[in-house]
Amino acid sequence: MKMIKKEIKAVHDQDLERLLRDLGIFNDIKDGKKKCKICDCIINLTNLQALYPESGDIKTTCDKPECLKKLYGYLDEKGIN
Repeated sequence: MKMIKKEIKAVHDQDLERLLRDLGIFNDIKDGKKKCKICDCIINLTNLQALYPESGDIKTTCDKPECLKKLYGYLDEKGIN
């Protein structure tokens, strides 16, 4: 089996709030207004797993394994790395 390597961009927990503020979505997350693009559950600081741009907005994905699997497939399909 051939191993495929991909670059993963990560943010340390200590820097997450600042990043979310810089992106203008911290208050939306804090107020329960952001949802997982895949399963539509409410995103909070505990279950937030991924952020990515789409159509001029920052989309979020929760930490459920099935959502992450679908997200990786979606990003591969769109050519977003």
